[in-house]
Amino acid sequence: SNLNLDIEDLGNITLHEKRIVPAKIKSIALIAPDVIKLVLRLPPTSDFKFISGQYVNLIKGTINRSYSIASSSLVTSELEFYIKKYENGIMSQYIFNDAKVNDLLRVEGPLGSFFLRETKKKHIIFLATGTGIAPVKSIIDELEAYEGKEIVNRSIWIFVGARYEKDLFWTPKTKNLDINYIPSLSRPNQEWIGEQGYVQEVVLKQNINLKDAQVYACGSNQMIESARELLIANSLGENQFYSDAFVQTN
Repeated sequence: SNLNLDIEDLGNITLHEKRIVPAKIKSIALIAPDVIKLVLRLPPTSDFKFISGQYVNLIKGTINRSYSIASSSLVTSELEFYIKKYENGIMSQYIFNDAKVNDLLRVEGPLGSFFLRETKKKHIIFLATGTGIAPVKSIIDELEAYEGKEIVNRSIWIFVGARYEKDLFWTPKTKNLDINYIPSLSRPNQEWIGEQGYVQEVVLKQNINLKDAQVYACGSNQMIESARELLIANSLGENQFYSDAFVQTN
């Protein structure tokens, strides 16, 4: 019978072919009690390309785990990642306990469709929890490098959720972008003067016209599903919600 297809037009976006390239660890730094910033150095001839916001699989021997890239696609010599420590997590145990500078890994990608779309919407809203801030940082770094030319006359909102203040390990530092950055804590101490509660609920408190908004959510699956339901119920278009859920794997 007759049917209608709701297909997204990606316009001028070029999706790069997935492949596997070698990479060596350039640096390892603890940036939160349970988060490490890992930087990999790519071979000069690798020509590894991706779209800011995408993720890759990091491969160490027989271990294969997915991580979003935190550096922008304009940086071609290295890749940056935020890796959370999980109890009994095989890859995170390696990164936190055994990894050394110059260790050899393999990178498979790029993967995923979490990247900025062309839009005429006035508000671009990012929601992130934990290391879900990585692809948001990637996108913001690229917009900053282009001096915001891709989003003229649009407002950018970044909502970051965490349990405790010590878990907030990144804040946007831009010169060319005017960003509304709003962190919120679900378990704040008495000294915390910022927003409290879940990020999706904090969004509603800002009275943003969600009919004229585009939302990108990355982090826990629970946050993403709750945000999708709540924001669409408050006038966000169903096809204006993009997400990348982080699912724990041992």
